[in-house]
Amino acid sequence: MKWTRNRFLPVSYAVVLAALAVVGCTSKQDPAETLLVCGNASCGDLVMVTTDTSSDGFHYLNPSLSPDGSRILFTADWWALPSEPKDPGDVYYVNYRQMAIIPVREGVEPEQDLPSQGAELIRLQEANIMLSGELTNLATVLNDDKGDPIWQDDEHVIFFLRLPRVGNRLFRADLNDPGALPGLATIEPLWFEPTDAESAPRSWQHMNPSLSADGRWLLFTRSGCAIPDSLETCSNLAIYALDMSTAGANDGYGGLAFPLTAEYSRIERARFAPDGRRIAFSGGLDVAGRNDSGTEIFTIAFDTTGLAAGTMPLDRDLERITFTSYAEGDPLTGVLNSDPSWSADGRDIYFVSTRRAPTTTLHDRNVWRVPADGSQDPAIHFFSRYDDLDPQILPDGSLLLSSMVGFPTGMLNRLEEESYQRIKQENEQAHAANPAIALFNETQLRQLAANERRQLEYFSGVMAHLYLYRGI
Repeated sequence: MKWTRNRFLPVSYAVVLAALAVVGCTSKQDPAETLLVCGNASCGDLVMVTTDTSSDGFHYLNPSLSPDGSRILFTADWWALPSEPKDPGDVYYVNYRQMAIIPVREGVEPEQDLPSQGAELIRLQEANIMLSGELTNLATVLNDDKGDPIWQDDEHVIFFLRLPRVGNRLFRADLNDPGALPGLATIEPLWFEPTDAESAPRSWQHMNPSLSADGRWLLFTRSGCAIPDSLETCSNLAIYALDMSTAGANDGYGGLAFPLTAEYSRIERARFAPDGRRIAFSGGLDVAGRNDSGTEIFTIAFDTTGLAAGTMPLDRDLERITFTSYAEGDPLTGVLNSDPSWSADGRDIYFVSTRRAPTTTLHDRNVWRVPADGSQDPAIHFFSRYDDLDPQILPDGSLLLSSMVGFPTGMLNRLEEESYQRIKQENEQAHAANPAIALFNETQLRQLAANERRQLEYFSGVMAHLYLYRGI
């Protein structure tokens, strides 16, 4: 594809978004705020992190910026970075997700694949763990489903790995262990259920890890799902905290983990406020004592007073932050508000919502912002008319996210113009060498350049790429 030629794009490019007043989104009084009309995406700079064109359907999700700001950890479909040389089992893993790291490079052009952008697959070294009453080698599951990766520090990542008989469990990978085999990361389990050591353990799922700013506490969701990510088979969903000073003790069976919430029909993605005093999470309406459909954003206080004595209350200082009303045409399953992420100063919470974005009746997922005390209605923060997912607010206030917006309009405009100039130059050179070759007229040149542009327009709504967004 001609788009992979070595041409330079600027560090950032503006994308634009049409947005008018937000109407009918909450049960409070409708806000009067009118957003700037800027086109088809939010006003601001949108930097494309992954730019590959190797597939019509790869999804790059769960981005997490390394503490030193140089790399982004994320999950990808297996075939985005198949093992080299290819393992005969690669076909078997086609539905599994894997972990990868890509350097932060802004302003790069489309590439044929992720390796061309410096992305690397995280490969895991074999390990033995005590499971179901016997020592179990993980060689057969290391290429199984992995997800929700986060950085513990610049050399360690935390993620869940699907294990036989017991479900998803949280592990830590050491990316630079001097004792590891070349190209492999060593792993250790962080916390096992006491019943995991029994011959007939119950299936529990540990997912959505999130660290406190000081690294002392790890939040995760614990559920009794028979099938991971299948809410129809889930029960006993709650937020747990793991004392990281005890993580991995006694081969994973000696850690201190405890519930922070009662068990509800739906609990997802909990994250600490920057000061570690409160936790934001997404929960079903039964968290608020109601039976409505959909999910809302809640916060609780994080205070371990009473833990040692067994008197620490659940749902401590529970507050509901979002109040979503419903209108004609809303999905029967309710509006979903999920994936909360705190601003660096702790004043705001950013989250993904299926509520209607401005000027559209579609319920694609977009990123919204609400004061952390719930004192005002949510306001749109990033809107692309496609699914926008997995937001993470960075220390400088920019937004790291996954989106299906495709190649931004500003980028396409520049590439189309570059294609026009290249095609014109090549045609003139060919004509000079051989006058029998006709010169293209202006209409033909523009049409050929537009045809190349359409090759990239196809990816909108098809691939989920990673982006950095800086609003204005």
